[in-house]
Amino acid sequence: MKIKKYIANDFQEALKMVKAEMGSNAVILHQHRVKEKGLRGLFKKSKVEVVAAVEDTPYSVPKDIITKKDINELKNLIKTIATEKNTQIFENGVKSITSKLLEYGIEKELSQLLGEGIDELDEVGKELLKKRIKAFLGAPQPLDSGKSKKVLFIGPTGVGKTTTVAKIASHLILNEGKKVMLVTADVFRIAAYEQIKSYGDILGVPVRVVSNVFEFHKLQPEFKNYDVVLIDTAGRSHKDEKRVNELKTFMKYAECDEIYLCLSATTRPQDLKEVIKKYDFAGNYKLIFTKLDETDNYSSILNAVYYSGQPISYFTNGQIVPDDLMLADSEIIFSSIVKGY
Repeated sequence: MKIKKYIANDFQEALKMVKAEMGSNAVILHQHRVKEKGLRGLFKKSKVEVVAAVEDTPYSVPKDIITKKDINELKNLIKTIATEKNTQIFENGVKSITSKLLEYGIEKELSQLLGEGIDELDEVGKELLKKRIKAFLGAPQPLDSGKSKKVLFIGPTGVGKTTTVAKIASHLILNEGKKVMLVTADVFRIAAYEQIKSYGDILGVPVRVVSNVFEFHKLQPEFKNYDVVLIDTAGRSHKDEKRVNELKTFMKYAECDEIYLCLSATTRPQDLKEVIKKYDFAGNYKLIFTKLDETDNYSSILNAVYYSGQPISYFTNGQIVPDDLMLADSEIIFSSIVKGY
């Protein structure tokens, strides 16, 4: 088996590199975001690193890349990279599984990747599709309160960022016994401060409001008294260049340990792609998807991971604090896709 690492600007470009060299029988073993080491890396966009494999001649697997167990397991999950040919929509009068994924709203190339080789959604087909979705999304990556001190939440307007921050604060306080401070940088909406202040009063934690990064840094002495500082920001339209640039400046100098991009599961596919592209400046971040209770179609979640190459952490499915928060679960997405079959 031949194994090789590819580094590209995005996942789509990496797939093309894999297919060009290894062909359509290649298997994706691993993919994540990387930044160039050293000072130069601070000023450059992160790239996507993909490890791929293909049956060839006997090959000695480097231990620091992937283990034989990993290869065998993942090889069974994803049989091949999508081919350059267009998806065959009908085969013997019956729609292909790939076409059903396309109809569900999943990006074409990802639909091909997930549906390749599955002839029908019988029990065997469903189990294989479930494993592929799980492998593609990876394990959820929750906030590590032992390492992350300052945690920043960003995202478009109307996705429920403030409520999500309150839910995570509740979890940290009630389930992990952490001392938490809330900071809001949303000075554009009076209601936003009032909302997070009410959550702070209920949870018994302090809430501070800042209008810029200089005011934020003045709070540093206070931060030392808390395990985790959760920072809520103003929702920004991805088309509002001024507000987006303000956020870039805040993020650059706030020096947060962890960043979460909050997105709504109800976002239209084209808007989702534009939002992720606009927030690319955030570098390495984790995804939170809100409003799962407002839709039965979760294709946006799969597409967001595909477009961004970033890991996913939480789902929210309602307004109740702290109950309507869960670790991202691929089973929910799978169940929605196969519903009715």
